[in-house]
Amino acid sequence: MQPENPAKEIALIRDLILRLDQKPFDLQAWKTNTMMILGRIFGENSRKVELIRAIQPDYSSWSLRDTSGRISQTDECRKMGHEVLDAVIAELEAFGAPVKTETTGNRALEAIESFVTVRQSKELAKIMESDQGAEEKELQMSEILKGLDQVDLLAMVVKMLNV
Repeated sequence: MQPENPAKEIALIRDLILRLDQKPFDLQAWKTNTMMILGRIFGENSRKVELIRAIQPDYSSWSLRDTSGRISQTDECRKMGHEVLDAVIAELEAFGAPVKTETTGNRALEAIESFVTVRQSKELAKIMESDQGAEEKELQMSEILKGLDQVDLLAMVVKMLNV
C-alpha cells in the first residue's frame, strides 16, 4: 500500500505554524489544536504529540533571573513548536503521510489502539480471542494497560462508548 499524499496534512501544519505568530498567543489552545491534528495524522501516542505536550514555559528561578536579553518564555515555546512542526513537514514531504491500518472489526480494540503501541494492541487482540476464562483475560489485559495514565484511560473509555 502506498503512503498517502500529504498535501492536506502539510497545509494543516503550516496553518499551525502561522498561528504561532498571532497576537494574542494562547499557548495551551495552540498545543491542544496541534496535538489533535498530529494525533489524527500520526496517532495519539506519537512522539510528535509528546514533544508538543512537553512544551512549557520555564518559570524556574534561574530562568526568571536571567534577563540578559534572552527571548521570553513564550517566544522560547513558540520556537520549540516551530522546530517540531518544521520537522513534521520535512518527514511528510520525504516519506508521505502514514498509511492507515486496516480496522480489526472489534470496536473496543479499535478505541484502545490509539492509546497503546502496535505490539500492545496485538497482544490485547490475542488475549481477547483466546479461550481463557474471563478472569484470566481481565488480569492479562490489566497488566498491559496499567502503564497508561488516567487521562488516557478516561479518553479510551469515552472513545469506546462513542464508537
